[in-house]
Amino acid sequence: MSRFVLTVPGTFKHPLHEQARSRLLAALQGVDPDEVGAVPEDLDLLSVDPDASRFVLRLEVEAEDRDAAGEQAEAAARTALRAAGYTDEDAPFGVPVVTAIDVG
Repeated sequence: MSRFVLTVPGTFKHPLHEQARSRLLAALQGVDPDEVGAVPEDLDLLSVDPDASRFVLRLEVEAEDRDAAGEQAEAAARTALRAAGYTDEDAPFGVPVVTAIDVG
């Protein structure tokens, strides 16, 4: 198993209010099985461009390979967005991109 950091880009079709942002971040906490309930050091989970409604989620997952890591990141992103009250149509996102690998 390797640890992957992935970037998941997307667009909010409705504004991200503070309460939804809090629910989204709470749902993302614990994605890394070694740091349940904590945000991995130096990993900013969510960046939002409020003018264009674009967002980027940065997720750390443990997986066998890039494909499995991408699937896990996509599933985690969908789950978190739903927890924040966004459907797939309200916050579509692009293909997850691997930005770092720790083969450990």
